Amino acid sequence: MLEVKELSVVPNDYKQKDPRMLLYLYPETLNIVAYARSLQKFSFYQTLEVAEDLAKRQGFILLPYGCIHWQRAKNYGSDRKIKIGRKSFFLMKPNELTNGEKRKLEDYIDELKT
Repeated sequence: MLEVKELSVVPNDYKQKDPRMLLYLYPETLNIVAYARSLQKFSFYQTLEVAEDLAKRQGFILLPYGCIHWQRAKNYGSDRKIKIGRKSFFLMKPNELTNGEKRKLEDYIDELKT
Protein backbone atom coordinates (compact mmCIF):
# COMPACT_ATOMS: atom_id res chain seq x y z
CA MET A 1 0.00 0.00 0.00
CA LEU A 2 1.37 3.37 -1.01
CA GLU A 3 1.50 6.45 1.15
CA VAL A 4 -1.63 8.51 0.51
CA LYS A 5 0.44 11.64 -0.15
CA GLU A 6 2.26 9.85 -3.00
CA LEU A 7 -0.94 8.94 -4.87
CA SER A 8 -1.77 10.93 -7.97
CA VAL A 9 -5.04 11.07 -9.93
CA VAL A 10 -3.10 12.11 -13.05
CA PRO A 11 -1.72 9.32 -15.28
CA ASN A 12 2.06 9.45 -15.67
CA ASP A 13 2.02 8.88 -19.42
CA TYR A 14 -0.56 11.44 -20.53
CA LYS A 15 2.13 13.82 -21.85
CA GLN A 16 3.48 11.18 -24.23
CA LYS A 17 0.33 11.44 -26.34
CA ASP A 18 0.31 15.22 -26.78
CA PRO A 19 -2.09 15.84 -29.69
CA ARG A 20 -1.37 19.54 -30.22
CA MET A 21 1.19 18.95 -32.97
CA LEU A 22 -1.00 16.55 -35.00
CA LEU A 23 -3.00 19.31 -36.67
CA TYR A 24 0.20 20.88 -37.98
CA LEU A 25 1.68 17.57 -39.14
CA TYR A 26 -1.45 16.09 -40.75
CA PRO A 27 -3.76 18.96 -41.76
CA GLU A 28 -5.48 17.09 -44.61
CA THR A 29 -5.90 13.58 -43.21
CA LEU A 30 -6.63 14.21 -39.53
CA ASN A 31 -10.02 13.10 -38.24
CA ILE A 32 -11.34 16.25 -36.56
CA VAL A 33 -13.62 14.43 -34.11
CA ALA A 34 -10.83 12.13 -32.89
CA TYR A 35 -8.48 15.10 -32.67
CA ALA A 36 -10.98 17.10 -30.61
CA ARG A 37 -11.49 14.19 -28.20
CA SER A 38 -7.77 13.63 -27.70
CA LEU A 39 -7.17 17.36 -27.23
CA GLN A 40 -9.99 17.55 -24.69
CA LYS A 41 -8.61 14.59 -22.75
CA PHE A 42 -5.09 16.05 -22.81
CA SER A 43 -6.33 19.45 -21.62
CA PHE A 44 -8.31 17.81 -18.80
CA TYR A 45 -5.25 15.98 -17.49
CA GLN A 46 -3.10 19.08 -17.86
CA THR A 47 -5.56 21.13 -15.79
CA LEU A 48 -5.89 18.31 -13.27
CA GLU A 49 -2.12 18.19 -12.89
CA VAL A 50 -2.02 21.90 -12.03
CA ALA A 51 -4.88 21.51 -9.53
CA GLU A 52 -3.18 18.54 -7.91
CA ASP A 53 0.11 20.42 -7.62
CA LEU A 54 -1.63 23.36 -5.92
CA ALA A 55 -3.52 21.00 -3.60
CA LYS A 56 -0.32 19.22 -2.57
CA ARG A 57 1.38 22.52 -1.82
CA GLN A 58 -1.41 23.28 0.65
CA GLY A 59 -1.25 19.82 2.22
CA PHE A 60 -4.31 18.37 0.49
CA ILE A 61 -4.89 15.54 -1.96
CA LEU A 62 -7.54 15.41 -4.67
CA LEU A 63 -10.24 12.83 -4.03
CA PRO A 64 -12.56 12.06 -6.97
CA TYR A 65 -16.28 12.45 -6.27
CA GLY A 66 -16.85 8.75 -6.95
CA CYS A 67 -14.58 7.82 -4.03
CA ILE A 68 -16.54 9.69 -1.37
CA HIS A 69 -19.98 8.97 0.07
CA TRP A 70 -22.57 11.49 -1.08
CA GLN A 71 -23.56 12.49 2.48
CA ARG A 72 -19.95 13.12 3.40
CA ALA A 73 -19.46 15.11 0.21
CA LYS A 74 -22.51 17.19 1.09
CA ASN A 75 -20.98 18.03 4.49
CA TYR A 76 -17.81 19.44 2.95
CA GLY A 77 -19.77 21.76 0.69
CA SER A 78 -18.46 23.85 -2.15
CA ASP A 79 -15.47 25.37 -0.35
CA ARG A 80 -13.44 22.16 -0.83
CA LYS A 81 -14.88 21.09 -4.16
CA ILE A 82 -13.05 21.55 -7.46
CA LYS A 83 -14.76 20.94 -10.77
CA ILE A 84 -12.60 20.24 -13.81
CA GLY A 85 -14.57 19.61 -16.95
CA ARG A 86 -17.46 17.39 -15.91
CA LYS A 87 -15.64 15.71 -13.02
CA SER A 88 -15.60 16.86 -9.42
CA PHE A 89 -12.82 16.43 -6.89
CA PHE A 90 -12.59 17.22 -3.20
CA LEU A 91 -9.62 18.71 -1.38
CA MET A 92 -8.98 16.35 1.52
CA LYS A 93 -6.26 16.10 4.13
CA PRO A 94 -4.67 12.62 4.07
CA ASN A 95 -5.65 11.99 7.70
CA GLU A 96 -9.32 12.83 6.95
CA LEU A 97 -9.76 9.88 4.59
CA THR A 98 -11.66 6.85 5.78
CA ASN A 99 -10.39 3.34 5.02
CA GLY A 100 -13.07 2.93 2.34
CA GLU A 101 -12.07 6.18 0.66
CA LYS A 102 -8.41 5.13 0.64
CA ARG A 103 -9.33 1.80 -0.94
CA LYS A 104 -11.56 3.47 -3.54
CA LEU A 105 -8.83 6.00 -4.35
CA GLU A 106 -6.28 3.22 -4.88
CA ASP A 107 -8.77 1.38 -7.13
CA TYR A 108 -9.36 4.60 -9.10
CA ILE A 109 -5.63 5.07 -9.61
CA ASP A 110 -5.19 1.43 -10.64
CA GLU A 111 -7.87 1.94 -13.30
CA LEU A 112 -5.96 4.94 -14.67
CA LYS A 113 -2.84 2.82 -15.14
CA THR A 114 -4.63 0.31 -17.37
